Amino acid sequence: MTPTTFFAAQRERLEAERDALLAEIAALDREHADREESAGIGNVVAEEMAETLARERDLALRSNARDLLEQVNAALHRIDEGTYGICASCGGAIAAERLEALPYATLCISCQSARERTRRW
Repeated sequence: MTPTTFFAAQRERLEAERDALLAEIAALDREHADREESAGIGNVVAEEMAETLARERDLALRSNARDLLEQVNAALHRIDEGTYGICASCGGAIAAERLEALPYATLCISCQSARERTRRW
């Protein structure tokens, strides 16, 4: 596969991922709004606790989806700028296999491994 073909395929994947994330965020926002409208209707402590847990879960899911959306948009921007597939740390190439597994990766395997080792300590 040529680099141009690979990048075009990656763009399609990233755009599909972006669309899915936008739909997920919209659905979570609707659920949150619906939950807020019905808040306070029940009066049982257990129901209130369950609602609180559901709200916290929804907030975490929305935050995660927004973070992923930001990474996907950044990867699309890198494709447009011609820097997609270049490691943000060392400037080397990110392996195609890594980009296929994680299309919004910004680091090559070596730099990612080094970053993870330093985080552990």
